[in-house]
Order: sequence, then structure tokens, then C-alpha cells
Amino acid sequence: MININLSSFLLVILLVQSSCANEDDAEDSLESESQESLIVESSPRLPVTPWKPHYFSGPKLPQYSPAVIARTFPAFVPFTSCTSPNKETGICAESGACTQLGGRASGACPSYGRVCCINVVTNTCDDADRKVVTLDNTYWLSPTMGIGSSTGCALTVKLDAKLPEQGKAVCQVRLNFVLFTIAQPDTESVCNTDAFDVAGASNKIPTICGDNGGQHMYLNVPSSSTSPTDLQLSFNFGTDSNPVRAWNILISMIPCDSPNLAPLDCLQYFSGRSGTVSSFNWRDVAGTETRQLASQDYSICFKTLPGSRRTLCLAPCTVTSALLAFSVSVPRAADGTAAPAGSSQSRPNNCEKDYLVVPGGFNVGNPATVNNMAFDRFCGENLNALAQITAPTSVCTTATPFRLLYRTSDDEMEDKTAGVVDRGNLGFCFTFRNQ
Repeated sequence: MININLSSFLLVILLVQSSCANEDDAEDSLESESQESLIVESSPRLPVTPWKPHYFSGPKLPQYSPAVIARTFPAFVPFTSCTSPNKETGICAESGACTQLGGRASGACPSYGRVCCINVVTNTCDDADRKVVTLDNTYWLSPTMGIGSSTGCALTVKLDAKLPEQGKAVCQVRLNFVLFTIAQPDTESVCNTDAFDVAGASNKIPTICGDNGGQHMYLNVPSSSTSPTDLQLSFNFGTDSNPVRAWNILISMIPCDSPNLAPLDCLQYFSGRSGTVSSFNWRDVAGTETRQLASQDYSICFKTLPGSRRTLCLAPCTVTSALLAFSVSVPRAADGTAAPAGSSQSRPNNCEKDYLVVPGGFNVGNPATVNNMAFDRFCGENLNALAQITAPTSVCTTATPFRLLYRTSDDEMEDKTAGVVDRGNLGFCFTFRNQ
């Protein structure tokens, strides 16, 4: 009886030891599988910030592989604009990544648990210091030490959906000219001293110069997921006796699936119900110099808003100087002789070189049709559908989609053969209401 009990006891011990060994093997296997999905190292993109002070004695949290981190806790939340306390535009980013790429944290993005990262690039206008921008909402600042004559300054905007800081296809870039001051055009409206140009866009971008703070441009590009694009923004500077050159340009990338895309053939796009629209280099300043720029050929578009009566009205801006809010060409009578100063076109076909097209434009109140009444093409020194009128009025249109077309010739010579000069034009400035 004792021998049987002893044998049974030894058998139980052997079974228990075998079970423990199997449990140890299973734990080793689980630990091995766990180590394949966890990497105990810090990510270069996401510096690790411990959840607890150094004296916390609890177990350390695992650090996931960079691929898992990028997917779950992205350093950047692509195309999520934010506004800093001082009204700068930035992107939502992890604090360490923002600093690593030269950004500056200002404010927060509570919805994403990130900081509002303000990105600024400044180059020395040296070919060896050509900057490349890959981040959305980046400011390009002019050099702080000033710029000499007969030089240039350029920047590349690289668009590629494979870049981690972009991550999706981009179809447009918007340039906001927060500050823009370079030399004025010559008397022929040509930017032959200083000029700003854009290369690489699929739409036609005019050369501009002068004062353009508050203006903007939309640059169209092929989808960056299939056709990565490098946009080239460049300033060229000539000899100027009094050079004042400074700029601050906000470069914003617009994804292909964004509701904020502008219509493809629109250089400028206004989505608000009201605002101000002006030609490049128009300013309410005293002087007799030509401010209208040569070789302008672009469309200005306005979003058709839901619930509106689908009428766009333009009124001349209020000016404090003696200048005109609308000065596209010197007024001419039907026979080509001088018309009263400050008057509208004598007839639509009088607007051949420099003009503004308002499709289906009519004076507010829609007066009865008269001879030589304009319905789309406007020029002279007063926006008015009636011929040779000096009184200001509002011009409206119900033709949708709302857009204006602005065209100027390559100089201010009205008739090169006869030597007739059309100088001193300013361009235009209107307040608009989309109603």
C-alpha cells in the first residue's frame, strides 16, 4: 500500500514539472512574438517624452517601431492649418518634430494634441543658399541684411505625395503676399528693374513687381501623387537708385480632394461674400507714375455662394489721394481723340489693348440699353457701362460662375506706328459683394 501511494506521489510531481515547463515555453514564445512588434529605441522623428517623472517606479511603457509611431502618432498632421496667438498660419505638429525641422511652436492644436508649428525660411539670395520648401504653410522671408542690385533670390517648393510631411496628393499652391515691395515698373508698365516670376505651374502666371502686399495667387500643378513637381519662385533685381526690397510670402499647399481648390483657370479666387479686389501694384498713393503692369492676362474668380441671389456687384474703392480707383487706359473718343478725363470708354470696341471684362456687366439699377453701351469690356478711367460717363457707379453681373478677365498689352504705347502714348495708368480697385 505504501509503495502504491509513493508511486502515485512521484507521478503527480512529474506531471506538475512538465506543466510548468510548457508554461515557461509558452511565455518565452509570447515574449519572442512581442519583441517582433516592439522596438525598445527612440524614434528620430518623434523624441520620446516620458509620461511620468524620473522617480516613478512603475513599469516603463513600450516604445513602438517608427512605422507604428508614424501611423498612430504622426509628427505632422498633414494639411491641418492652425493660427498662432499673433495671427500667423502654421501646421499642427509634434513639438520635437517642429523644432527639429526649424519650426517655432506658437499656440496649440487641441484637437490633435500637437503644437501650432510656424515654419519660416530665409535665404541670403545666394545660389549656394537656395532653400527648398516641403512643408505646408511655410513663410518665405526676405534677407534681414538687405539685398544688393543686379542679384537674384530664389526658392523651390517641392511637391511629392511620398514625402512624409505631405503624405497625400497636392494639386494647387496658394501664395499669400503678406508683404511684397520691390521696384516699380517703368513708364511703359514693364517690370524691367525688379521682377517676381513663377516657373513650374501649369497655369499662366504673370510677371509682377511694385507693391503687392495683401495680394495672392493660385498655382496649378499636376497631382503630386503621380507627377511630383518643383515650383520655382524667383526674384530678379536690377539697378535701382533707391531699392526697397522686402517680402513675406506664405506658401500653402492644397490637396487634390480639398473643397478649397480654386477653379483651374483662376489666378485669384475669392470665397467670401464681400471684400476688395485690385490689380497687382494698385495703391492709393499720390503720384503720377504708371502703376499698372504690362502683360497681365488672368482671371479673377468669385465663389458662387449658396442661398445668394447670384449677383456680383463691383463698386470703385474709396480713395484718399487724387488718384482713380479705375484707370486702365487713357479715355479716347470714338474718333480716337482725347475724351474727358475720368470718363469711361466711348464704346466697347474702344478697349483693344488694356481692359477688364465683366461678363454681362450692367450698371446698378439696370438702365435701358443705349447706343455704345458696354456689356462686358470696360476701359478708360471709370467703370461704367454707359459711354464717356465720369460719374461713378456700381457694375453688376448675373453671369455665373462669377469671374473677371484682366488683360494689358506689353507696353503703354497705344499706337506704336503713330507714337501715341498711353501712360500713367494705375489699374483698378473695387469692393465686391456676392449677393
